[in-house]
Amino acid sequence: MSLVNECYQKAVEVLKGNFTEFGFKASRERYNSIWGRDGSITCLGAVLTADNELVDGSKRTLVTLRDRQTPLGQIPNTLYLDSMSLNFYATDATAWWVIAVAYLWRMTRDREFLSSFWPSVEKATTWLQYQAIDTSGLINSPPAGDWMDSSIPRWGKVLYNNLLYYRALLCNNELAKEVGEVKSYETNQVRRRANLLFWPKEPVKEEWLSGWSPEFYEEAIDPDREHYLNYLSFESYDSRCDVAANCLAIIWDVADKEKQDRIFNYMARTHLSQPFPVRVLEPPILHPDPSWNPKVDLYRPRHWQNLPYYYHNAAIWPWVGGLYIAALVKAGENAIAQKELETLAQANRAGQESEWEFNEWLHGRTGRPMGAALQSWSASGYILAYKAVTEGILP
Repeated sequence: MSLVNECYQKAVEVLKGNFTEFGFKASRERYNSIWGRDGSITCLGAVLTADNELVDGSKRTLVTLRDRQTPLGQIPNTLYLDSMSLNFYATDATAWWVIAVAYLWRMTRDREFLSSFWPSVEKATTWLQYQAIDTSGLINSPPAGDWMDSSIPRWGKVLYNNLLYYRALLCNNELAKEVGEVKSYETNQVRRRANLLFWPKEPVKEEWLSGWSPEFYEEAIDPDREHYLNYLSFESYDSRCDVAANCLAIIWDVADKEKQDRIFNYMARTHLSQPFPVRVLEPPILHPDPSWNPKVDLYRPRHWQNLPYYYHNAAIWPWVGGLYIAALVKAGENAIAQKELETLAQANRAGQESEWEFNEWLHGRTGRPMGAALQSWSASGYILAYKAVTEGILP
């Protein structure tokens, strides 16, 4: 059996090992919890296997999150299975959940599932809309209100969360049509303004760009720009490359051909997929700056600290590696994607104690596994990449 096929089989085993009556836990090795974002991303890969047990696990995951939705529509960030307590501090969990519901419907055509979920999808989408605090049509997020929930927080208008918002609106429109709803959300303007704001090419004079002086925003204009801005907040922005977000921009047709080429040129020039796909932030933060608060790291164990090439600070995350490979397939770079798929399989095979750990994250320079083993979204990310390369199926 080839390495890439063996890794696929091992990924399925990881997901089955993390299956509970509430759905997919993040990791049976460390995280005894159902996460809104991790669980929803896990569902994207699990459903693609067409394995009845994994499809059922996906439905249970989404039901568990739906049944704990707030009256205002927010989906939980975390359900801790030991105490059955909840955490809600996240923006991306709600958007990923809507995306996962639409994806499960698309792959199964289970109309009973769709009917039971539609009211909650509408509430979740409405909650996301209320995260916009101006007339831009783009949403704002609190510090660490997404998967980078550590000492490297993003806040204000975050590229990653706005791409998820855009996709969630499209998914809502798709499901609305299926249930016979006439109402649909405007998405072209969200896409257009995300490109204007996060890839500035010229001064924006439109009144929706509120909260910043023109001089401040014009600082971010760079004719040689090779990727989107990470986030913008009041009179501040971060210009590092959020790799997951840039991959999603390609997969979901937010980035045009010119932007795609620039993004991939940047990734190749900076060797982001070495030693394994893929480092999640570039360049790494080497000294404290507005995007890194090392005080937070004083209260966290080593595996959650953001030293250079650790954790969210330019470490390798296999689930993002899966998005990177899917983005390559989307752009027609199939030969490179095939090669990177084998490298991603090698990353998942690596382990601290044994082979095939599907580790949460690996050191960005050495490739040494340093996170939790048997991580569901690491397995799902590989399945997404495998299906993209072997069957052309994109998330």
